[in-house]
Amino acid sequence: MIAPEQLLEELVGRWARGEPLDVDGLLARVGSQSEELASLIDAFLERAPRRAPAPDALAYVRSLDDPPLLRARQALGLKLDDLAAALVRQLGLEEKARVKVRRYYQQLELGQLDARGVAASVWDALTKVLGRDARGLAAFQPAAPAAGPMFRAVTADYDIPEAAYAQAAKAAPQLDEVDRLFTSGDRGSGAR
Repeated sequence: MIAPEQLLEELVGRWARGEPLDVDGLLARVGSQSEELASLIDAFLERAPRRAPAPDALAYVRSLDDPPLLRARQALGLKLDDLAAALVRQLGLEEKARVKVRRYYQQLELGQLDARGVAASVWDALTKVLGRDARGLAAFQPAAPAAGPMFRAVTADYDIPEAAYAQAAKAAPQLDEVDRLFTSGDRGSGAR
């Protein structure tokens, strides 16, 4: 059996070379003296100078703050435009819809769009593009806080002719297929 002090020297050597410490492996090798070795390792690590984290470890920890859909897209090396183009193809939409799909997807990716309003066909297409359960990724993403309602006090009594109401209704933007796919939920809308 190897003495705890000998394994501690091995750990210190790994630490000095910047190698992984493999504490679990060392504790398994020492057998019944694992508690003694654990105490020696703890004492060493408490006194050892702190090191800056490795760049890849730091990048990984920072990436944990990114929304899951964003991390999934970046893991594939997909740019936002590439993902939008793939979604347009998967959903059978016209190419001119790509800009609007990109905008809606980016809002979804950043938690600015209510995921409950996204049609099942969009989730299916995203799952194919990302190779992962996109709806599950969005479930781990907290929704952006909703803005509070804003009220305005009316101080005058306006007499608005009915023709103005009709004109305003005509001028109101009409929802297209992309709007319905990203904001209407699973109500049967979607490209066929």
